[in-house]
Amino acid sequence: MTKTMFLPLLLLLLSAAAASTSVSTECTVSTMDDYPVPVRREVYGDGRIFDISHRYTMDMPSWERKDGLGRFLWLPASMKNGSLANNSLMKLPTHSGTHVDAPGHMIDRYFDAGFDVDTLDLEVLNGPALLVDVPRDSNITGVDFLSVACEDHLVSAHLEFFESREIILVEGLKLDDVPTGIYNVHCLPLRLPGAEGSPIRCILIK
Repeated sequence: MTKTMFLPLLLLLLSAAAASTSVSTECTVSTMDDYPVPVRREVYGDGRIFDISHRYTMDMPSWERKDGLGRFLWLPASMKNGSLANNSLMKLPTHSGTHVDAPGHMIDRYFDAGFDVDTLDLEVLNGPALLVDVPRDSNITGVDFLSVACEDHLVSAHLEFFESREIILVEGLKLDDVPTGIYNVHCLPLRLPGAEGSPIRCILIK
């Protein structure tokens, strides 16, 4: 079965590109040095909140790269090397991992007019959602990669969604371990004027 989510004017697309497993929400403490041990979670509040965004890793799928995303995070300023604080540097494509597309992604006149991710309607990206299981032979399915369509239909599919500027595409969601049901979805892109895409953090709340 394929997980599909239906929302008013917001299309969320399934990605199984980076498999994940549920992790306990309880924090643990190391008995050796009494340092807290961080726990990376997928589910919060005893199943009330689900993180449906993929973690960024070097081997996660990336467009036109057979070996994955590659190194995208550096630590040029390190306290171990004498810096006053740790400060990371990040460089990655805007359409990698869980991300959102703006109308200017595939329609150049919208790009020139300024329809970037900073103009996307947050009311559309935050609201009621229905997550359902759809058989794989149905005509309503999600996708298991970084985009709404395969390469042969990549442009035409995006144009269908972007032309009206009323449908927002969120791609690369992690829905495989989320129970079906009614939720509130919350997706927040970075405020990047001039960018046609952005990494996005999405959660579902029962």
